[in-house]
Amino acid sequence: MSYSFAVTRPVNPPGVEPVITEEQLWKTLEYKARNPSAFVPMISSCKVTLDEGNKLVREVTFGSSPNIVTEEIESHPSTIVYFEMNTGIRVTNVVSYGPDDQLLLTYGFANGIPGVPADKPKPSAKELNAMVGKSVEGSIVVVRQMVKDGKL
Repeated sequence: MSYSFAVTRPVNPPGVEPVITEEQLWKTLEYKARNPSAFVPMISSCKVTLDEGNKLVREVTFGSSPNIVTEEIESHPSTIVYFEMNTGIRVTNVVSYGPDDQLLLTYGFANGIPGVPADKPKPSAKELNAMVGKSVEGSIVVVRQMVKDGKL
């Protein structure tokens, strides 16, 4: 059985500097589609085989696995990026706003979550929130560092 789950994190929690804009967040998601390893440490290699702006195809490997995973990526500026893996997993990155106009980043997983064995009992929502939440939080840290380094 495969699992689906989504996690949202605030991009600019109180007291964190520099403040990331929607434009900077979106530019980073576009960069992440082409250069994922800084955002997804388990990706050990990435080769973009087709780049048509809002549509990409890339081949990635995870860790020391020799298996190549092909991903079709479609972006809808400046809100959604879909990652369709040839394994059947779909990952969605969403830029949105909360009720207080707080900038949010959501990672959603359908038909499986990388790193979560489908043949084991589904982890609790609390466990998945912590695990997947670390991915979102890690990406936000990378975005903030890129802003600090003047890369955005």
